[in-house]
Amino acid sequence: MINFVITYQRYVMLFLMGACLLTGFLVLITKNLCKQRKIAIFMLEIGAVFYLGAPILYLTYDGFSGLFFRWVIIISRYSDYVTPLFMLFSFNLYLIDLLSDDENHNHNIPLLLIVTNIILLIGFLMTILSQFFKFYYFIDEFNHYQRGKGRFIATLIPALCMILQISCIFANYKKISQRVRLPIVLFLAIPIFTSILQIPFHGIYITNISIVFMAIVLYVFIVQDSNEEIELSHKREMEILENHKKELEIKVAERTRELSIANEKAENLLLNILPEPIARELTEHPDRTISQKYPNATILFTDIVGFTKMSSEMSAEETVSMLNELVTLFDKRAKEEGIEKIKTIGDAYMAATGLTTNPNNTGALRMLRFAAGLLRDVKQYNEKSSIKLQIRIGINSGNLVAGVIGKSKFIYDVWGDTVNVASRMESTGEPMHIHVSESTFLQTKDKVPYKGPYKVEVKGKGEMNGYFL
Repeated sequence: MINFVITYQRYVMLFLMGACLLTGFLVLITKNLCKQRKIAIFMLEIGAVFYLGAPILYLTYDGFSGLFFRWVIIISRYSDYVTPLFMLFSFNLYLIDLLSDDENHNHNIPLLLIVTNIILLIGFLMTILSQFFKFYYFIDEFNHYQRGKGRFIATLIPALCMILQISCIFANYKKISQRVRLPIVLFLAIPIFTSILQIPFHGIYITNISIVFMAIVLYVFIVQDSNEEIELSHKREMEILENHKKELEIKVAERTRELSIANEKAENLLLNILPEPIARELTEHPDRTISQKYPNATILFTDIVGFTKMSSEMSAEETVSMLNELVTLFDKRAKEEGIEKIKTIGDAYMAATGLTTNPNNTGALRMLRFAAGLLRDVKQYNEKSSIKLQIRIGINSGNLVAGVIGKSKFIYDVWGDTVNVASRMESTGEPMHIHVSESTFLQTKDKVPYKGPYKVEVKGKGEMNGYFL
């Protein structure tokens, strides 16, 4: 019965050798294994081939005479001793990769695995020495294998290494995925169990077969575990990308909102400087020369009576504060009345209405309401301030040209006789009165009462009629 088992175990071992060679090839072409694990598993499978090949050679040529067969027996027995150490070393490399805390595997290697490598190195050295001192075994003159007195050490060293590895696995089981916990324990536990079973059966290589079979099974589970790790890694990457996408969308929304606010502020600032149609055209065509002729616009000038003398008696801060407060009141009223502020020049304030191509606009009447409001603003200011102010107001209507001058610190301005006459109406007016030209009078005489006419000398125009509200 034993001879029958011994005979047919060769076929089982040959089959497993072929399976190991195939597994080794699959290890090389498997992309999901990292380099460290690929090397370790490939070495394990190649070691398994030699671990089965050694007893096949021995069973086939044991007792054959001749120098050639003697060397065949020596090599087969040497392989039978050294390949278990080689396989355990390969498995130790896999465990180091599995249990080390950093990617380079140079730090935080479990102490038990370091001790295992030291014992395996001692085992390799003793196996080499035993070839010379016949400590483990020797080959007699009839080419028969004979056990030496120290053979138990050759069995003890692999057993001790497997115990250390099992202990390390249990000590670090949380670092190992559930898929490979059982296979790596069985890879070590089954050979120990089968070694005990093999003791009464000389010539039956249950341990060799079980180790090689578990090496193949271990590869399957390791690949599945690597695939699962990659899937989880991809899932984590997708989650990270999704979170990053959401964060990016939030940031884009925030930046868009900030840009919208900034654009709104810039637009409001531009509208404070320019009329809305001009501001829009300047935004859309920044390189275009912007100018327009208006057939019936109304211009207002106002300045503070005696400002030069007054400012000489005030500090710079007081002067600027006074002008700022007064102009702020004027600006507020201009916005309420729909008046376009053109600019301020010192203490002079210039505004316009009727900036439209329609000659029949009601800008003149609107400007009169604005002018009356300016007088009320000055009176309101005087009630709260120790400085009592008076202003002159001059208004004129007619055609003019308006446009934007400059590219960096640009300004919106108006030109023409209409502007000059309005300035003359202001300079020849009376404090706290509204002085208008005849053209403005003709457009508004049916709506408001006037006093006049009064003769006004205008440079380049001669005498003109002026009217007071």
